[in-house]
Amino acid sequence: MENVISVELLNKGFDENQVLQNFSANLYRGENLAILGRSGSGKSVLIKCIIGLMKPDSGIIKVLGNEITKLNGGELDKIRAKVGFLFQSNALYDSMTVRENILFPLRRHTKNKTKKEINELIMEALTNVGLAHTINMMPSELSGGMKKRISLARTLILKPEIILYDEPTTGLDPITGKEISKLILEIQKKYNTSAMIISHDMKNIKITSNRIIVLIDGKCHTEGKYEELEKSNDEKIKLFFE
Repeated sequence: MENVISVELLNKGFDENQVLQNFSANLYRGENLAILGRSGSGKSVLIKCIIGLMKPDSGIIKVLGNEITKLNGGELDKIRAKVGFLFQSNALYDSMTVRENILFPLRRHTKNKTKKEINELIMEALTNVGLAHTINMMPSELSGGMKKRISLARTLILKPEIILYDEPTTGLDPITGKEISKLILEIQKKYNTSAMIISHDMKNIKITSNRIIVLIDGKCHTEGKYEELEKSNDEKIKLFFE
């Protein structure tokens, strides 16, 4: 299988707190890989290192064959255009309409598209998340689940090869969380995206993941499919399934 993300012996700490310790993982093309861990276990730090928002203390991170820590700003931007990042907070601009929010990454990464092509891309992205009717609304008019969908539409606008989901169901009620989980699965099937899903929501992980890595004490404690881990006799793994 082809690696689209490779993390080897990654270390990252803050003062006396060693968050990641010789952490290694591979994301393969076309799969949804869940990184499961408790709050504060280093899951979000991991994906911030992967896209170059944080610099690791040591270790190697390769994204689409490119070693992230060796790229300059321009080279890193080109990689980021191929990697969608769904923020836990949604990170929508309150002063912009839905259309303007979705247009934002196109302005940064795409220079040669016509107005018609841009409008078609925006409508396609909104239609994919079932919210074409919100195009002229403001974020303040949207529910939490709608904001998450709009944030996902903005991620899809550049048709990324990889999507990194940071706690995609946090703050959502169970029904909306399930809808977002199913949407993640639909996107994987429609676009053959590879995704890394950072979560502690077992319902979300059960629906979306092809494989799970359990992050405990900064290390890859174990990995496997949901059904395999669910039957584990390891006390540390059992805690997630109670």
